[in-house]
Amino acid sequence: MSKQKKSALPSLEIIIIVIFFLGFITWAFSKCSATKQQFATENSDSTKVEEVDTDSIYFSMPKPLPPKEEPVPETSTTSTTIPATGSSTVRTEIRSRLYVTIDGLNMRSGPHLDSVVVEKLPLFEEVAFMDEYTDFKQELSLGKEMANEPWVKVKTKRGKVGWVYGAGVDYRRKERE
Repeated sequence: MSKQKKSALPSLEIIIIVIFFLGFITWAFSKCSATKQQFATENSDSTKVEEVDTDSIYFSMPKPLPPKEEPVPETSTTSTTIPATGSSTVRTEIRSRLYVTIDGLNMRSGPHLDSVVVEKLPLFEEVAFMDEYTDFKQELSLGKEMANEPWVKVKTKRGKVGWVYGAGVDYRRKERE
């Protein structure tokens, strides 16, 4: 009988392959987590309501910048104090800016054509989106084109609140033909 020498080379190769595989898996998980977090911040709504307990937070976190083509959202902040605990809560509402795209756009008291006209809005006037729109869409003729849009609740810089037809406002300053 002949004795064969057992070489350590195959077991060493297996150990190197296992270490390489574990390193690759670790790298892939960290890359996926970073990508998932990036998509989560990019896909967050433009309208947010945040509640922050000011007693437990000692730093401020930076907010993501808006896309370059869209305007910076208008922000209003209100603060309330909870009597039982004495801690204060800050509620921040971020509202998008919209611009009027039809000269003389009617702002109405309700989301339909039968509502009273509250104000006529000039072309390119900036209004704040009030986070409300209708579930239904209405088809209207805008001269050369037909539009099928919902009604949108807005607030002017003068403080008037009302409803406008969705095709009459846009996130960019542009004139509808």
